[in-house]
Amino acid sequence: MTKTIINVDIEALNAEFEALGFQERISRLYEYFPVDRVLFTSSFGTKSVVMLTLVSRGNARQKVHMLNTGYHFPETLAYKDTLSEITGLEVVEIHPEKDRHEQTVAAEMWESQPSRCCHYNKVLPLKAVKEEHTVWMSGVHSYQTMNRAAMRIFEEVEGLIHFHPLIDITEGEFLFHLEKDKLPRHPLEAKGYGSIGCHHCTRPGQGRAGRWAGKDKDECGLHV
Repeated sequence: MTKTIINVDIEALNAEFEALGFQERISRLYEYFPVDRVLFTSSFGTKSVVMLTLVSRGNARQKVHMLNTGYHFPETLAYKDTLSEITGLEVVEIHPEKDRHEQTVAAEMWESQPSRCCHYNKVLPLKAVKEEHTVWMSGVHSYQTMNRAAMRIFEEVEGLIHFHPLIDITEGEFLFHLEKDKLPRHPLEAKGYGSIGCHHCTRPGQGRAGRWAGKDKDECGLHV
């Protein structure tokens, strides 16, 4: 499938969608873009369940892509299966290229070159999938990192429209949705994990403090 270039007014979309609630934003997206042109990704981490629930209500035909790096906690993979069953969304796993992944294993790259490890196992595998879509929808929150604090609902990056419908959600609003809908939490939250990625680079900690602890890094490279 070749990428379709669609001319859109990003500023007009931001002005329209800023006034909408989170569910309305996701539902209205499909008035502008067909579901097969929308790439939705999820890490199935501690902040994923609210976004997955809203997307399932907005368009049940939306597939959710997960980057299976080969380094996930078993609890994350089990949580993925649980949330797929609850939401009814079809999960499509994206795997890294075998040789590059094996390089990261052999060199224990997560210790010496964590950014390259992320690049091989996350950034490069997703790149080919992004090229098949017009919109990339993800559930990032502005309070998570300084990089994300500068994001808007819609942005255009290298010809791809990025859609962040929950970018301005507060931690209080997130917890409200969790409690209101009685949504299941990631099983590692009870063990003190505030944010969860690959097991080599994730430790217990509040917020994202446990991600790449001790390293000058707070993003895997997907959302930079």
